Amino acid sequence: SLSKITIPAKVTSIGSSAFGRCSKLKTVTLKSSKLKKIGKGAFVNIKKGASIKVPKSKYKKYKQMFKKAKACDGKTKIKK
Repeated sequence: SLSKITIPAKVTSIGSSAFGRCSKLKTVTLKSSKLKKIGKGAFVNIKKGASIKVPKSKYKKYKQMFKKAKACDGKTKIKK
């Protein structure tokens, strides 16, 4: 079961429900600063208290993208 994942720098999109329901997934590191799309529910129902670390320079933009796409629930933290 998946508990940690690093999304590489060259990734430009994350599909709908890509990691949804990965209930053990606690740590996501997003290295890409080229992300253009996050699919609906991409990180819904991952482990309670999970965190998604994003590049500092893209923090505001990515946080808005996650919210708009309803990519994760309120228990998941987006961090720099």
